Amino acid sequence: MKRYTYLLLVILVLASCKAKHRVVTSKSPSNNHESKTHKTIKPIPSKSDKTTNVVSKSSSASATNKIIRKALSFKGTKYKYGGVTKSGIDCSGLMYTSFKSGNIVLPRTSIDQSKKGVMVSKTKAQKGDLVFFKTGGKRRINHVGLVVSVDGRDVKFVHSSSSRGVMISSLKEGYWSNAFSQVRRVNISAAMGETSSVPKPLSIGNTYVVKKGDTLYAIARKYAGVSVSNIINYNKLATSSLSPGMILKIPSGI
Repeated sequence: MKRYTYLLLVILVLASCKAKHRVVTSKSPSNNHESKTHKTIKPIPSKSDKTTNVVSKSSSASATNKIIRKALSFKGTKYKYGGVTKSGIDCSGLMYTSFKSGNIVLPRTSIDQSKKGVMVSKTKAQKGDLVFFKTGGKRRINHVGLVVSVDGRDVKFVHSSSSRGVMISSLKEGYWSNAFSQVRRVNISAAMGETSSVPKPLSIGNTYVVKKGDTLYAIARKYAGVSVSNIINYNKLATSSLSPGMILKIPSGI
């Protein structure tokens, strides 16, 4: 009897070991399959990259159109040296004000604006480019316009003419063709990303006492984020002429 009992225990132990062995081997192929499946998964960044490029180009085109619309809104405004408002504006003031609407700050004079961006061929001019001239037989740049359309070789630009105010002209016109100097392109998309270089605005309540030889442009440059038009509008100035001793209120930067 003891002998049969011993044999029965041996059989049960062996059966148990085989069962455990089968469980382990059945999981092993499954684990290997999962591991191989995991290794074959690869990221596909191409769609994201293309989407980013499209958005970037779209944003740049939108900013360019906004700048052009701003410039065209001055059409018919009379020319005024040093002016930056619809009561009167000069050529570089038109560029300064228009580009500022797209959060791009250009220098205030045409000669300084001609040092921004990169020079491009006249045959490759496109909307949003700056076009510069040397008028009246001058040896240095003294006039600037903004390209608003390109139709084949016909490049049209908006500018503030000293004789006719803000208008649209063509590079095919004899006068402008002869006075043409260069075309420059400001990288609008890159400029849009340079937010870290934008100065923080000042608080309202600053005042400035005008000194001999001061100009609105020179005063505006002393304050972060403040433009000539800000000072004119804030002080309700009827003219850009200043007198020594005049007290100007300086608005907060925009």
